[in-house]
Amino acid sequence: MEGHTVDTFLNLAVGLAGALIGGYCTLRGTKISHELATKKEADAERERMVSTLMLLRTEINAAWSIFKDEIGDELLAQDDGTPHRTIFPIGESPFPLFNSAPQALNLLPHELAQDIVRFYMRAKGLIAMIEINNRDYEQALQYARSQLASYLDRARQQNMEMPEDMQQRIFEGSVDFMVALLGMGSIADGMRNLARELEPIVRRITTAVDNLLVPT
Repeated sequence: MEGHTVDTFLNLAVGLAGALIGGYCTLRGTKISHELATKKEADAERERMVSTLMLLRTEINAAWSIFKDEIGDELLAQDDGTPHRTIFPIGESPFPLFNSAPQALNLLPHELAQDIVRFYMRAKGLIAMIEINNRDYEQALQYARSQLASYLDRARQQNMEMPEDMQQRIFEGSVDFMVALLGMGSIADGMRNLARELEPIVRRITTAVDNLLVPT
C-alpha cells in the first residue's frame, strides 16, 4: 500500500513538473513571438519612415532647386521694393508626394516633422504669391500691348510711322505704370521674405534626413 502511495506521489510530482515546464516553455515561446512581432513591426515602421524621408527630401530639394534656378536667385539679388517682372508657371499639384503621405509624418522625429510641415506651409504661401505676381505681370503686359496698339492705330490714321524706339518706350512706360498701380513691388517683397525664411529650413531638413539615413 505504501509503495502505491509513493508511486502516486512520484507520478503527481512528475506530472506537476511537466506541467510547469510546459507552461514555462509556452510562456517563453509566447514572449519570444511577441518580441519578434514587435521588432518586425518596428522594422517595418522604420522602413516606411526611411522611404517617406527619401521621397520628401527629393521633392523638397527638387522644388527648391527649380525655384532658385528659375527665379529665386534673381529675386533675392534685387533690392527690396523692386517688382519681379517674370511669369513663373506653377503646376496643378506641385507637391504630390507630401499630399499623399500625411500619415507617414507621424513616424518622423518631432522637430524634423515640424520643419517639413513648416516648409510645405511656407512653400504653398510662396506659390500663392508667385501666382499673384504672374497674374499681375500678365495684366501689366496686356495693358501695355493695348496701349501700344492704340498709339499705333492713331499713328496709322494720321498716316504716320512710329519709330521702333518710341514703340518700345510706350510699351515699357505702360508696363511700369501698371506694375506700380498693382503694387507688384510689395508682392515681390513678400516672395523675398518667404524665400529667405525657407532657405534655412531646407538646409535643416536636408541635414537632419542625411543624419538619420546615414548616422555619423
